[in-house]
Amino acid sequence: MAQGFDGLATRTIEFVFFLTEHRRMNLGNICMTALAAALCAAAPVHADVSIGEAAPTLKIRDWVRGDPVDLAKDAGKRIHVVEFWATWCPPCKASIPLLTRYQKKFGKDLVIIGVTDPDPDRNSPTDIKQFVKEQGADMDYTVAMDDRGATTEAYMGSDAIGIPQAFVVGKDGKIAWLGSPLDPAMEKVVADVIAGTYDIAAAKAAAGLEQEIGKRFAALDRAYQMGRMDTVWNGLVEITKLDPGNTTAMELMAGLYVSEPGQRSEIRKWADDHITRFAGNADAMTTLALTLCRIDDLSLRMPDVALKAAKAAYEGSKQRDRRAIEAYARASYEIGALDRAISLQEQAVALAAGEDKDVSQNVLKFYNLCKKLQAAQ
Repeated sequence: MAQGFDGLATRTIEFVFFLTEHRRMNLGNICMTALAAALCAAAPVHADVSIGEAAPTLKIRDWVRGDPVDLAKDAGKRIHVVEFWATWCPPCKASIPLLTRYQKKFGKDLVIIGVTDPDPDRNSPTDIKQFVKEQGADMDYTVAMDDRGATTEAYMGSDAIGIPQAFVVGKDGKIAWLGSPLDPAMEKVVADVIAGTYDIAAAKAAAGLEQEIGKRFAALDRAYQMGRMDTVWNGLVEITKLDPGNTTAMELMAGLYVSEPGQRSEIRKWADDHITRFAGNADAMTTLALTLCRIDDLSLRMPDVALKAAKAAYEGSKQRDRRAIEAYARASYEIGALDRAISLQEQAVALAAGEDKDVSQNVLKFYNLCKKLQAAQ
């Protein structure tokens, strides 16, 4: 997914963060909004099946598009994506083109089944069939109506919420991954599962970490509502120890840094320690550098720390990660080192592809314009 000048611009949490410093607003409400966004981003997926468990049997009332699918009979032949959706759900509609693209890209190695539970009020059988008909070739994968919610409940639980939700089922008939089909990570998961290179043990560990972090964010939300800012800060520090590149935690830390004068002495100490601990983790260093570069109040910027983190990201990635290189370029630009920023951004452009390349080139144009204006003075 393309990233703008400020990196990771697709996250709601970052939009909240930009708003926080723009006019030196009272950040109490903003931080509350950010914590709410954090909970949405970090809360574990609600499901009755976990990674590594056998995928439940599909109990289908009507196959609306495509041939009936039997996961057990297909075992060993191909992988499946079982996705839950509804006609009234905007994110579900947004995921349809992606799922169609994946089905076309992976062909016979993949069968995608979009399962929807009929609802007489908003998602009736007539609504479903009409919707699928109207989608035509844009919804070019198997579509099915659930049998009185049996499949939905088996996968997502009796109080299932939060669609669209997808479950990648490997050739062994077990769940390899679960999450939103809008998550860009799903495409690589599908490719790796098909290739037989997917590390399910690592996926289970990551899912466990995600659940743990989700619980910690929930606890921090309660602490914030009670005004216990030290607890919130310390909790965020612990999250960054568990997940060194957690963007949400770092954005919240930056928000507290701006909004809570009492926390301002802590962030530099934490950042220095974080760099020492995780200097080789390019993702963590990139996230830290970009977070610090986005603090709009110049009196609170720490360009030296941002540069230190960005350089660590660059070195930790062995100059092969576009985001890390762009973070170093951005931090260099922040201190006026335009020649270095341009040189680094040129490296990033060379590594970029597709939409990312367009974005990287636009940043490079900006740096070159700054250099030209600087020379004209």
